[in-house]
Amino acid sequence: MGWLGAFYGSSIGKKTVVAVTGAAMIGFLVAHLLGNLLIFEGRGPTPEETKLNEYGQLLRAEMTILWSLRIGLLAAFILHVITIIRLGIENRRARPTGYAVRRYQKANAFSRSMLWAGITLFLYVVYHLLHLTVGVVHTDFLTSHDVYDSVVRSFQNPLIVAIYVLANLALYFHLYHGTVSAFQTLGVSHPRHLEVVRRAGHVLAAVLVLGFISIPLSVFFGIVS
Repeated sequence: MGWLGAFYGSSIGKKTVVAVTGAAMIGFLVAHLLGNLLIFEGRGPTPEETKLNEYGQLLRAEMTILWSLRIGLLAAFILHVITIIRLGIENRRARPTGYAVRRYQKANAFSRSMLWAGITLFLYVVYHLLHLTVGVVHTDFLTSHDVYDSVVRSFQNPLIVAIYVLANLALYFHLYHGTVSAFQTLGVSHPRHLEVVRRAGHVLAAVLVLGFISIPLSVFFGIVS
């Protein structure tokens, strides 16, 4: 553990941990989105024949694998959050006295909002799990063993839709800046290469966020019912 502790204790070590755990969570987001987009297949003749419910049933059938993935993802998420907080504390300690005039020469709206977007996403993940995974909030909108109906009933409520949309906007900021920071940590520094990374970061964040937002908005506006 000596070398591992020393690695994590360094700034580059923490940034690498943030990058690796972030990549793992992006992989999960892609898979999660692909599964959720099955809602656009619509209702089947029965709840059991509805594509989104079949996907949910498939996950429940492989509970050992599912819980292994959940625990691994939760560990990555916690490590990601803790490491970002520690980096933020170290950055503040390295600059204990504030500037008379604050200048953001390299920082922009994305980097300045990184911590707040992360906190927002943490609260959203807890809310989302309590809502559609554990099923202990908004119980009036949930239908037992019918994921499709639970999603449709939930997203007919404007408050729930607003929460999901705003949280995904925070995800956009976090994904974009996280992608750029990860590549910089890996040594990408040439302005031309960084510009490519920034554009790719915007595209990745936009595709994922628009995909997730399309679900509550499509239900709310009656496109999916």
